[in-house]
Amino acid sequence: MTIKLYNTLTRKKEAFKPVEKGLLKIYVCGVTVYDDVHLGHAMSYIYYDFLINYFKIFHNYQIFYVRNITDVGHLTDDGLGDSGEDKMTKRARERKIHPMELAYKYSHRMWKAFDDLKISRPNIEPQASAHVPEIIEWVKKLLENGFAYETKNGIYFDVSKYSEYGSFSNRKIEDLLKDTRFKNDEEKKNPADFAVWIKAKSEHILKWNSPWGLGYPGWHMECSVMGNKYLGDLFDIHGGGIEHVFPHHENEIAQNFGCLNHKMVNYWVHTAMLSIDGKKMGKSLGNFITIEEFLKKNTAEELRYVFSTGHYRKPQNYTEQSIIDAKKTLQNLNNYIRRLQEIKQEKEMFYAKEIIETSIFNFEKAMDDDLNTPNAWAQIFFLVKETNKLMDQEKLTREEASQILEFLKKVNLVFKVLNFESNSENKVKNKMPVEEIEKLILKRQELRDSKKWEEADIIRINLKKKGVILFDSKEKTTWAFE
Repeated sequence: MTIKLYNTLTRKKEAFKPVEKGLLKIYVCGVTVYDDVHLGHAMSYIYYDFLINYFKIFHNYQIFYVRNITDVGHLTDDGLGDSGEDKMTKRARERKIHPMELAYKYSHRMWKAFDDLKISRPNIEPQASAHVPEIIEWVKKLLENGFAYETKNGIYFDVSKYSEYGSFSNRKIEDLLKDTRFKNDEEKKNPADFAVWIKAKSEHILKWNSPWGLGYPGWHMECSVMGNKYLGDLFDIHGGGIEHVFPHHENEIAQNFGCLNHKMVNYWVHTAMLSIDGKKMGKSLGNFITIEEFLKKNTAEELRYVFSTGHYRKPQNYTEQSIIDAKKTLQNLNNYIRRLQEIKQEKEMFYAKEIIETSIFNFEKAMDDDLNTPNAWAQIFFLVKETNKLMDQEKLTREEASQILEFLKKVNLVFKVLNFESNSENKVKNKMPVEEIEKLILKRQELRDSKKWEEADIIRINLKKKGVILFDSKEKTTWAFE
């Protein structure tokens, strides 16, 4: 089956056709490293982790993944007008440290947080500050091609020279100009023109020599240059959050055409925003949760599962209850895996054959349809429900259980939420020895045979308190750690 992705450029789902057969070339806008990463960052990069893992595991793609680090040029007012102060410089001044020390500190904290969330690292993670020479060359080319001009404050892209400007974000230039003033540079030809190079003021720390004097790159230019350098003049996917559509990606597209005279990206993919308890996440609202804070109380698997139950293009609402529900669901799924691992049935029965094949087919169909993770999970829960019934009836064979386990292991290489350690492997993690558990199960069975139901139930309750769940069938009782 062919993967279909929603392309922001065309506003429709399109069959994915790679630039190079068997290779996925993807660029995702990275973090501006002036503070700790939070759950909003986590959601976006976890979704791209799902996408990349699925291409790799289920469609056998080689992956070339580039995710940048923004350490210069991202202004506090990153919307229309290029006003404000560089976020890195501003925060560094507040902390009384050098901006590059700030970048170093929060890059390392970001890597640790993303590693803790099991987010795969990209093949390359270039820093904007390390690509100033290449950026200068692009700015020169824009000037030569007539797409940019110089003022006292910098070099600006002339949006009037690109007839498609605004079409990507579905905005009209006339609307963009409303309530916009030339407050940052009265020499600009048009308020919508954006900076590709900013001339630095004397007190600005991050600045480089250029044909236009000391300065630093515009935020939008950085991603165009780094994407082009590592992925070439045409690559498959450019990703980011929905907030990047305008102005960041709109401006990238304009710059790309200004330098290359053609598009550089085939598919533009965007993740939705995260809310906390129904409100937009923000420090001013007091609902800003860093990844580090989250992981003090919860697990990476729980957060990854919560995000996987929503579609990447639909806004997500994070609540404490969603994490509680995730804990219960993952516990049930892991207990189901323990049951499968305990199957000894060798008879030639094929009750589960159609259930397994249908579930696998429908899982892949859902994921191929614009990464529909909620529907994909629905197929897994159908599989769990129906095969649990068969296990209760002793109608699931070891071969079928192995087939299900192999499928779930493959699924887990995408989602990274399940635990496949057997009961014996879990033994060292639990205070109660396996031998003691099995003795109590045997004693409980003797009590049940003697119809001493209350005494037998006390053993079940006590085992549950110690993290041991029992599964009764007609022939025997199996168990699993919670």
